[in-house]
Amino acid sequence: MLLSAVLWGTLWIPVRRMQAGEAGAAWTTALGFLLPLAVLLPAALRRGRSTLEGLRDVGPACFFLALGIALYTEGLVRGRIALVILLFYLTPVWSTLLARIVLGVPVSGRRLATLGLGLSGMLVVFGLGGGAAAPPSAGEWMGLAAGLTWAVALVGFRREGAQRIFDLVFAHFVFLGPLFLLAAWLPGGGAERFALRLEARSLVWLLVFALVWMLPVVWLTVYGAAGVEPGRFAVLLMLEIAVGLGSAALLTDEPFGLREAAGAALILGALGVEIGPPPGRARESA
Repeated sequence: MLLSAVLWGTLWIPVRRMQAGEAGAAWTTALGFLLPLAVLLPAALRRGRSTLEGLRDVGPACFFLALGIALYTEGLVRGRIALVILLFYLTPVWSTLLARIVLGVPVSGRRLATLGLGLSGMLVVFGLGGGAAAPPSAGEWMGLAAGLTWAVALVGFRREGAQRIFDLVFAHFVFLGPLFLLAAWLPGGGAERFALRLEARSLVWLLVFALVWMLPVVWLTVYGAAGVEPGRFAVLLMLEIAVGLGSAALLTDEPFGLREAAGAALILGALGVEIGPPPGRARESA
């Protein structure tokens, strides 16, 4: 789960590298989503009828995961990396609420503290009272919507269980390419991104994106989501925020000042509360 958070936090690197070339960036990224499907296809064909049954059974949850990743990826292209990542990480709020409603998972005091710290960090980043609390662009709205669709998918994965990992991963990649193209076609994406050209440099990043990032990160995410309570899983993935903000600050010219650092510290504090020992156990060890 934590490894998947590191991969998600650096996903913007191959995405923006592909977008920076003269290639048809939207088509290139969509192809990057289809290559893992080609890798998985031989195993899916060997499984025969069980693959079709898997698509039928887990299709709804995988559709929402794919929609979330499509919106998130397009949001990283259109918006500020830091804001897209932070808005996406309202996911623990949606996941906790849905898990309580759908699965009957109780909301503990620790989880309330976790959510409070996480939300406080996001509000600090947006600047309370500074007129920046609302997402300022379509890219940030996509990050927010991606978090909500992910929460729906996480609850669905938890209901399916860890025995359906291949079905979940394969079905997700069936949906992902077409959904990303739909997101890229939304107004504001830029018609030039649909040019049918492909450079050697973009091809290299395409392969890296598909096989080093997407296939491993989706497999790790699905495996973790199938075995961990949705709210906790979403909180643990908050490590992506530190990775994403730190890498963006180091490798781009996006602003990262005291306010962003304070917000990230609060969000990572939420992660520490979630994964730390229970209060009673901590007192006993002391």
